[in-house]
Amino acid sequence: MILEKVIILISILISYFLQTSVDFFSLGKIKPDLLLILTVFFALYRGSFAGLWVGFLGGLLQDINLGGVAESATEIRFYIGTHALPKTLIGFFMGKISGKIHKEGALVLFMLHLSVTLVKGFMEFFEVALFHNAKSAQTIVSIIIPEAVYTALLSIFWFKVLNWAMPQDDYHR
Repeated sequence: MILEKVIILISILISYFLQTSVDFFSLGKIKPDLLLILTVFFALYRGSFAGLWVGFLGGLLQDINLGGVAESATEIRFYIGTHALPKTLIGFFMGKISGKIHKEGALVLFMLHLSVTLVKGFMEFFEVALFHNAKSAQTIVSIIIPEAVYTALLSIFWFKVLNWAMPQDDYHR
């Protein structure tokens, strides 16, 4: 039980490090959301409660470091909760429908992550537009679709890595 929680925490930290510190995965300003892929993975294989907590912790970690939205070249505003809320909700709902999804097909994973990343992007857009500054939200829109496509493509590979690191036998409900 404790070892399982340590493995989950280590996987969150590794995904966070790869997403924020390594530019190997970035294509210009577009970076894949590895924490979202991890959230969906745990939601599909461990259920809604695991997806909820992985999404919350990963999103909060991302908010603390990356939650900034550029107001200008010199001013960045940080909005805590901008990433945590969408990832938490997505983790919960993906866990609820996990029994109805075929988790092994590459096309299914691509379409699933494409739609989930689009939903997450628009949730972040509306959060920033409603609660903060509509002008800041416009910068998010130019990133939503390319990030969704890139995350969806990378999710096929990333799911294979996660399945190898955490075999399915231990993580099926």
